[in-house]
Amino acid sequence: MSEKSIITLLQAVNAPIIAYKKKELFFMNDSATNVLQSIPVKHLNTFMSDLELNEQLFPFVTKKYWNDKKGNIVEFELNISRYEAEETYLLVAFKQNLTSETHPIPAEKSDLIRKKLGLFEVFINQIKEGVFVFDADGKLVYKNGAAEKLVKISDADLKKTAIWEIFKYFQNSIVWKETLQKADKKKDFRFTEKIKGKYLLIEFQKRNFEGDNYYLMICNDITEKFKDKIAIEERDSQIDFFQTNFPVAMFQFHVLKNKVHYFNYVSDSFQELFGFKILPHYKLWLTRLNIHPEDVSSFLEATQQSILYNEKFKFTGRMLLKNNSVKWFEANAVPVFKNNKIVFNGIIWDISQQKIADFEIKKRREFNDSVLFNIPADIAVFDKNHNYLFINPNGIADPELRNWMIGKNDFDYCAFKGVDNTLAIRREEFFQEAKRTGKQVEWVDEVSKNNRTYYILRRFYPFYVEDEFAYMIGYGIDISDIKNLQNILSKTEKQNNLIMQSSMEGIVIIDEDCTISFWNTKAQKIFGWTLQEVIGKNLPELILSEENSCFEINDFFKKIESSGQSNTTLDLLAIDRNKKIFPIELTMISVDDLDYKSKYFVFIRDISSRKEKELQIQQQNEILKRQNTELEQFNYIASHDLQEPLLTIIGYSDLLLEEFSNDLNEEGKLFLDFIHNSANRMRFLISGLLEYNRINKNSDTQWLDLNNTLSDVIDDLSVNIKESNALVHYDSLPVIECYPIFIRLLFQNLISNALKFRKENTGAEVHIQAKEHKDSWQFSVKDNGIGIEEKYFNQIFQIFRRLHTSEEYSGFGIGLAHCKKIVDIHNGKIWIESKVNEGTTFFFTISKKLINDN
Repeated sequence: MSEKSIITLLQAVNAPIIAYKKKELFFMNDSATNVLQSIPVKHLNTFMSDLELNEQLFPFVTKKYWNDKKGNIVEFELNISRYEAEETYLLVAFKQNLTSETHPIPAEKSDLIRKKLGLFEVFINQIKEGVFVFDADGKLVYKNGAAEKLVKISDADLKKTAIWEIFKYFQNSIVWKETLQKADKKKDFRFTEKIKGKYLLIEFQKRNFEGDNYYLMICNDITEKFKDKIAIEERDSQIDFFQTNFPVAMFQFHVLKNKVHYFNYVSDSFQELFGFKILPHYKLWLTRLNIHPEDVSSFLEATQQSILYNEKFKFTGRMLLKNNSVKWFEANAVPVFKNNKIVFNGIIWDISQQKIADFEIKKRREFNDSVLFNIPADIAVFDKNHNYLFINPNGIADPELRNWMIGKNDFDYCAFKGVDNTLAIRREEFFQEAKRTGKQVEWVDEVSKNNRTYYILRRFYPFYVEDEFAYMIGYGIDISDIKNLQNILSKTEKQNNLIMQSSMEGIVIIDEDCTISFWNTKAQKIFGWTLQEVIGKNLPELILSEENSCFEINDFFKKIESSGQSNTTLDLLAIDRNKKIFPIELTMISVDDLDYKSKYFVFIRDISSRKEKELQIQQQNEILKRQNTELEQFNYIASHDLQEPLLTIIGYSDLLLEEFSNDLNEEGKLFLDFIHNSANRMRFLISGLLEYNRINKNSDTQWLDLNNTLSDVIDDLSVNIKESNALVHYDSLPVIECYPIFIRLLFQNLISNALKFRKENTGAEVHIQAKEHKDSWQFSVKDNGIGIEEKYFNQIFQIFRRLHTSEEYSGFGIGLAHCKKIVDIHNGKIWIESKVNEGTTFFFTISKKLINDN
């Protein structure tokens, strides 16, 4: 049916009827127009607009009470039905029933109004709105109970109270009169007023009682609504600020019953964050979002879960951008039902930097956990109330007990273990002290376990965030060994002090500024000052003579540090209390005390007597050196000068044998032969003595390859080696620093000695080896000869000492003496190991650090 047909049909009905289209007045017939002349049509319109169509069954009948235009209460019976065509129409048929008759108002109108209002006072006082009634002069003539709560005015003061005294809106009588003029055109209007901390919506209504106008102020408390409005405005402002200043975008996502989903709204900040737009009502929004392939399935699952169960949507994932880069994002949305669809209102923001930071924090947390869980100490973190937030396994090994302790305290632990809580009380005191002072508190717990006493060093360290106490960090480490050591040190401290006091040396302790802190009895005896007199004084200034002007104590410290040695010794001149100057030997040892402040122990010895003895020894050494020099000169001169007469004897004895041998009998020839042989023997002895004297350190040392030297020596002895059917071999030998001529002579003498003293009918065999030591080289020359008895081991190195006759073995007893002197000038030693008929091994060493006494 068309709208025109509906109007025609309703116009033909005699009863009053009104038609509404979607709650808007559509048409009223003539009968309705006549009836509604007595009441404002707005009453009916208001009723229809408040009607809940979804909750109402049609048709239905109801009664409503309204004031007519004269102020009378009129009863209306409404019959409402619903008609569905292309639109929804509501048809209202009604009739008017007068509930009261109109009565003329007597002369005392105000009293009469009071009485009339009194008829409804029971009703009016039950409503929550405050009602004030004023006359044309703005004087108060009535107030109900709710109004009384807003403004305390006694009945006696009713007519004395003006409207502008209650409502600031009217200000004064002039504004009131101007308002009345406006009210002739518009009888009803509203304004807001704040009275006693409450926000009121004041409805101004003009009412006429038999020719006189009265004005009603109906006060509705809108404090909460007003606050809600302010809150909404603040929230809107916060949202605007949030979007402007933070990397977030807002969106609204619609889910329809036909399973069509789309973004209804996406804020402009989305493009700023991710570089592209999401168009509203775009059905291929998922493709547009370009979720990372690895995250698509979880994203869709989270979306379906939220839609299916109407629950909050939350998702964290990655988004592929146009430049192939990846951004992490997080989206949150809350679903609401609206017009048969689900609307998700939410936000989405870029969390890439947060992800990077989270990853770094995760790595740092894993590292910190690794440290905390493996550090050899028990670590705990407490909240402000001394409840555990964290315990590492070194504190409590049992993981179940460790987890149980989180959120609890030491008193709970003592109760759980059934032990006395004295320890818990003590820890609580330390906790409060650290919290109060803001400083670390340290103490030692003594714990008995398995018949042993353990000492645990504990600390409470308060941790602050922006100057506000946040956590307490607890630390504990077993110091039983240190404590026991301290006990031992404490016991030995007196012994150490006694030792230092009874020491035969002066002992002084100074710091790096040379300030004296300890001075023992011997130091007092050496210098004459007591401990009380020297404490705090500078040691060099106190005891060193001015004759040590070149000596600086700071240079002494530098010398200690640069040498890398723990102690350094110097000979100095000291001065005592009586200004006596005497020599001392000062040894300074650098140590570190427990306070990590460098200290030095100084040991002082009075070396006056030693210096006197050293002077005597030096003088004696000078005499001895001079005598040795004279003796060497004498030996040289004597041995050299003896050569001439010996040569003369040998020469003339040879002439006698050549020229006069026929004139001599056999006995004469024998005597002459004795003279010749003795002179030659004497000549060889003097030559050996000369060679012995020549072995000294006058020449410079050189580096010598012993392999080449041994090869040359073997070549020189090749004839003797061949005659002896000998075999001489040697291992790889080193390159050494030495006096080359004498080292060659040393090996030549030892090898010749081995060839000479071989066993009959046995080929000689000689083996030479070398072995390296820290400060020297050790050599051995081993043969398979006749051997030597042990009683002769020390004699064979004496010059001219022989163990065999010249008829048995040739020689003069000089070779091994030469060997010993050669080893001596190389700061070495020589010795033998031998058994008769089993062979002999000569050992000797050559020092790696040769010192030339010249």
